[in-house]
Amino acid sequence: MEIESVKNRILEIHEVWDVLGDSIDCFKYGEIHESYVIEIIADYCISKGYEVEGFPIQKRNFSSMNPAYDEDYFCHDRYIKYLDVLATKKEDVFELMYFYSSTFWLEQFYDKEQYRERLLDYISCDVYEIDF
Repeated sequence: MEIESVKNRILEIHEVWDVLGDSIDCFKYGEIHESYVIEIIADYCISKGYEVEGFPIQKRNFSSMNPAYDEDYFCHDRYIKYLDVLATKKEDVFELMYFYSSTFWLEQFYDKEQYRERLLDYISCDVYEIDF
């Protein structure tokens, strides 16, 4: 999987996301579309063999032997943290995460260095409240 194909898929999802309305149902559908983007970027990272503290590849391998690594363990929030941490270490992941964020919320993420600083703040403050 190449970065440009991931970006194209993000743009396709954004086209649908961008026309959703302001109702509660539309908000829920928007979250679903954003979770697709997270899944696509995570799939890219996994295909590259990227891990953070063994997540998700080694942990997935352990899941058959250790019930602590059940499907609840592999939750959306843990994947968000995984991608944010990787984005501070891998330039290709940073590029994809910034592309996603600036495409969906241009008014909040219009500067790459500001985005990088925000990621570092999130990680240092552990806003995720979840461990690997």
